[in-house]
Amino acid sequence: MTEATIYQQLEREVDRVRDHSAHHVNRKIARNMHASVQQTVREGRDAILKRLAELDREWDIDRVLMANFAVAGGASFLTGLERSRPRLFGYGRRRNGWLYFFGAQLAFLLLHAGVGWCPPVAVWRRFGVRTKNEIEVERQLLSSALEGEQRAGEISPATPLMSGQVAS
Repeated sequence: MTEATIYQQLEREVDRVRDHSAHHVNRKIARNMHASVQQTVREGRDAILKRLAELDREWDIDRVLMANFAVAGGASFLTGLERSRPRLFGYGRRRNGWLYFFGAQLAFLLLHAGVGWCPPVAVWRRFGVRTKNEIEVERQLLSSALEGEQRAGEISPATPLMSGQVAS
């Protein structure tokens, strides 16, 4: 399967995060996925099984965002509570800036729920974090290569399955 085919398969599915991601970022993720699939298939059955197990553990963009919001939101909320409490003897200034940051986190979370995009998505996508659909496409490609290998019957686990090889 070529990189263009992978990209077309990803484009067929409705994916709000991909729709709101930069075109070059989507291309880079598709290119990396193609390289990973080709390398894994060349390495054979054991490598495919290992990669499928890795895909089962891979975090998608929604899971990464929820963890990001939990950590950043929790830290900013606790810091905001500490900084905005009244000072001893009424001296000192109350600072609410951290609570504003917490409010921004909540707004980003709501924006992501409604639209499928928020500013942290752009950052995480550039780091290569993929959508659930992108992970599933790679899983399907590897599973079909594994099934083709099993149908062939004559290919041993040590024999690499070459790109374009057809089970007879």
